[in-house]
Amino acid sequence: MSSLAVGAICIPDTLSMDDNQLSYQYYLAQIETTSFSLPANKTAPFDWPVAEVPVTGNSLVLHWNKKPGRKNRNMRFRITSATDVREECTLEISLALSQQKIGVLDIRYAHYMQPFEIPVSSDLMTHIVSEGIVLKMIKGTKPFWFFARTAEAKEIPDAYLPHLLVYGQSVDAEAWKKRLLSLASLSTFGWMEGCVLDGIHTMESHDKNAAQVLQQHLDKYFAGNTLLYQNLYNLRSAEKINTVESILPFAILALRNPQHHMLQKAIDFCMAHSDAAGVVADEMGENRRLKTEECYTISYPLSILAVKLNRPELEKMAIANLEARVKLLANNDFIYQNSKELETPVFGNWARGVAWYLLGLAKTLAVLKDKEETKMLIAAFQKGAELVMRYQQTDGLWTCFLHEPETAVETSGSAGIAAALAYGYAHKLLGESSKAAAEKCLRSLRGFYTPDGFLTGTAQVNKGGPNLQRNGFRVISPYTLGFIGILETSLDKKNK
Repeated sequence: MSSLAVGAICIPDTLSMDDNQLSYQYYLAQIETTSFSLPANKTAPFDWPVAEVPVTGNSLVLHWNKKPGRKNRNMRFRITSATDVREECTLEISLALSQQKIGVLDIRYAHYMQPFEIPVSSDLMTHIVSEGIVLKMIKGTKPFWFFARTAEAKEIPDAYLPHLLVYGQSVDAEAWKKRLLSLASLSTFGWMEGCVLDGIHTMESHDKNAAQVLQQHLDKYFAGNTLLYQNLYNLRSAEKINTVESILPFAILALRNPQHHMLQKAIDFCMAHSDAAGVVADEMGENRRLKTEECYTISYPLSILAVKLNRPELEKMAIANLEARVKLLANNDFIYQNSKELETPVFGNWARGVAWYLLGLAKTLAVLKDKEETKMLIAAFQKGAELVMRYQQTDGLWTCFLHEPETAVETSGSAGIAAALAYGYAHKLLGESSKAAAEKCLRSLRGFYTPDGFLTGTAQVNKGGPNLQRNGFRVISPYTLGFIGILETSLDKKNK
């Protein structure tokens, strides 16, 4: 899709301080090649240019033309996926001339705009600058495409370009906020970008930059009173809603621009996918699959749309969708991520699924909490909060499956659960114990931040099945910054 000759650009993080005060810098790579292209009819998000690591056994060479300053002693190499990857892909990284192996990037089932990184010994800096590094695919059946900058495409965030992240001993406690309040938190359209938009929106009363950044994000998808994005498999989609998980961004769109043309499209989608009781699901018929995601991606947007557009019928749908999922997916010991309406629930106590359930209840009930019809749902939310606090680990985090500590700590679920507890407390739906649990979680989550503010330790998106969730494989996923925004803001003393 894009032919390019990438120049040697070595620009420090423009959101940080001056060179003498920087806690981290991005040193961007020069790519040794002439052109790249995606397969026919495939496109990258926002038409950003791409480069590729071929699958043919050939390699790709990266160069740097500037050595970092002496004060920065630690390094990570990072590269960001530009496509939806549906296989296990492994890249070997070596010095270009001596062929000394630096490390291996394990890229399994990547989503759009997902950074992958490995630590690099500072002793190799001189060699990297003089030789460059080679990227070679050692596992995978398709090329790995990643973002690259051209003179014509300058808006790609440095954090999403191939670079060395160079950092010293000092820690920037606000780095997570700089990542969230930038284009370096842009995520796949649907529930991922919805989480980011919700986090940025929650911060609007706390940070003067949040409103502007929120509009920049919305404009990447909803500019011109329409909707344009890349769906799965790198196919361009215009004014088309594909799944129930794609409705979440419309909640924030409605708050910002209630006259937007696509809001009615979102309502039409929900109506077309609802049963006689107003319960929405992707499938049709008598035995549809309901998921905890939809507490957040359906009920919450419907509650916002009901208020902003004065549509009482949408309020009833929001409540009906929560009621159906509470009844089907929750009991005294488990919150199940999904179930057919007439079958036994599965994926019990999966942390991220639990987060969707609790966040959907917290966010929807904060909008509709004064309604008589929500009393049962408030009780269900409080019961869910008690359940997760029972499973909270001593360090304040939750494991990938709450009741199975052997599945290891998982930060996206932990952040989402803590965000729901904190938000529920801030909106007087939960008590002091929920606040304390959220604060304890946040203290531990801060140890998982990268020097530039991404959250590590997240289980990969659920394309690889249950084994990928259980085996301890962990990644960076920028959507998690939305949870952090909700969590941090809800615990801020200015809310009390």
